[in-house]
Amino acid sequence: MARYLIAATALPGHVLPMLAIAQHLVGLGHEVRVHTASQFKAQAEATGASFTAFESSIDYDYRQLDQRFPERQRLSSAHAQLCFGLKHFFADAMAPQLKGLRGILQDFRADAIVVDTMFCGTFPLLLGARSARPAVVAIGISALPLSSCDTAFFGTALPPSSTPEGRARNRSMNTNLKQAMFGEVQRYFDALLACMALPALPDFFIDAMVTLPDLYLQATAASFEYPRSDLPASVHFVGPLLGPASRDLTLPDWWHELDDGRAVVLVTQGTLANQNPAQLIGPTLQALAGDKGIQVIATTGGPVPAALGANVPANARVLPFLPYDRLLPKAHAMVTNGGYGSVNHALSLGVPLVVAGGTEEKPEIAARVAWSGAGINLGSGQPGARQIGDAVRKVLGPSTYRQRAAALREDFARHHALDGIARALAALQQTTPASAEMA
Repeated sequence: MARYLIAATALPGHVLPMLAIAQHLVGLGHEVRVHTASQFKAQAEATGASFTAFESSIDYDYRQLDQRFPERQRLSSAHAQLCFGLKHFFADAMAPQLKGLRGILQDFRADAIVVDTMFCGTFPLLLGARSARPAVVAIGISALPLSSCDTAFFGTALPPSSTPEGRARNRSMNTNLKQAMFGEVQRYFDALLACMALPALPDFFIDAMVTLPDLYLQATAASFEYPRSDLPASVHFVGPLLGPASRDLTLPDWWHELDDGRAVVLVTQGTLANQNPAQLIGPTLQALAGDKGIQVIATTGGPVPAALGANVPANARVLPFLPYDRLLPKAHAMVTNGGYGSVNHALSLGVPLVVAGGTEEKPEIAARVAWSGAGINLGSGQPGARQIGDAVRKVLGPSTYRQRAAALREDFARHHALDGIARALAALQQTTPASAEMA
């Protein structure tokens, strides 16, 4: 049996997939240590893993990000806010994350460190001597951001193209936009690494998250990702990481109504971008209110705001949470802000999508939904009610959206992500040197 150190960026969409991996590896008899923020301690230990919290300087609640970084809210553009977050939430965490990893590895001789895409604390290890560290495996818990001759620059949400004209476009964008849009962030990462007496990143920092680890396991099927003729051999598709089956759940007394013949539409803004339900939940309720053939289930990811709860249409239910493994099999369509986990979960069940992705990497996820044909990209993080209503009725009606979603469901069913990850880790352990002592 092996020892695995699982480290995760302290956001639910990053931590929860990693805890699913932890639970699976423990079930196979491996020894697992989880390293993330202390607010996830109980959930981590429930997997059977041991737990070590982040260093105090980065051990804070993700729900307090605005209070911790008030200057971010004062920035005038979404791009400026994104760059601020990349620098001060991800890059600044490198040194304390590295310190935490080294402290754990002093008495926990891991065979591999397994991290989510954005956990940058392994950068310093990956830039050092291979003999001085265990294997590092990254899990792609969002759209694959890797630059390619066949894809436009990540963040432009443009479809792929491998034609001569398309590759010329891609080459120009990948060369120029990296510097124009993120040159400041790249220099920030490199300056912090220089302070640790380490070389600069060998690639664009987003590409390095994929290319530096010994193995990169993308949590979807290849059919839901842009094809790349230059994909590195270290990148593998393992299928979607679905949450564990819910247990001991008391279903609401109206649950039987989900089988009454009406189309069930689920709407969600995820676990983080849900402070303002007027962005997506409110307009969806408004768009579908009064439609006798549709019932809407809205999950807020937290307490239901009073204003929203007081104006629920007769054909809708609004509640903080229902587990997707119970709810999505009942759904005929899903309206979402583009969280990668929820999108993949829906597609694993053949549920077509209406996506309103406006922040972080969500426009790229929305673009992949449109490219795959399994749903509609609204092209905005705050669409109007009419736009949402028209899109929902299109995916519910006679169209190719359900056919394409069903095709993806069949492809996804060929994978079992947790088994694939376990096999990849075992194979890597057989081909890499034994874990090293950490300075």
